[in-house]
Amino acid sequence: MNKASKEASMVFLRKTFLTLFVVISLLTLSFFTLHGVFNVPNVSAVTSASGLGVYWDAAGTKPVSSISWGNVSVGSEKDVTVYVKNLGTTPVILSMNMSALGPSAAYLKIYLCWDYYGWQLGSGSIVKVTLRLFVSPYVSGINNFSFNINIGVGLGKSPDINDDGIVNVRDAAFLSKAWLSIAGRANYDYRCDFNNDGIINTKDVTPISLNWLGPG
Repeated sequence: MNKASKEASMVFLRKTFLTLFVVISLLTLSFFTLHGVFNVPNVSAVTSASGLGVYWDAAGTKPVSSISWGNVSVGSEKDVTVYVKNLGTTPVILSMNMSALGPSAAYLKIYLCWDYYGWQLGSGSIVKVTLRLFVSPYVSGINNFSFNINIGVGLGKSPDINDDGIVNVRDAAFLSKAWLSIAGRANYDYRCDFNNDGIINTKDVTPISLNWLGPG
């Protein structure tokens, strides 16, 4: 290969490298623009009812007062494991809800489920639960978020799903539309997942049926 050919090859390689660099940079910028990354701190305060303790360890020696979710992307999931202990003298069935979610654009776009399925927790017993944060692919217009995690007894969501003051066929229609949907899927409706287990099924029918034609 003569000198001219070598120089031409070097020029071609430089141009190719530069083109690839620009394409990769644009794709990276596009990913973070479209999919988004929420910067820290995304911290959730954790509260528990009297007679319950929430801990980082199975021995129940490191109480949980808040959870930092770190950097989470749009369309992602993130798990945090905690341990809940019954400090009281009678068995309980746990429940969990979110409160004070902000900003308003995060409503039904950022939500929390767990893998606790209604087991009775005896006095002095401790159970390991995984809290799973979901960030919808459809959330937009926010740079950060926050909410409180409340763990207790009887913290169920209102069966008056559309908040019109009565539990009726309109609320049943929401449940029907989301039937058998799984958290993270497009047709999943967090309001209908009354036990927060990440799937809308027969377990979520009871709150509506028990409150039928009532105020919810």
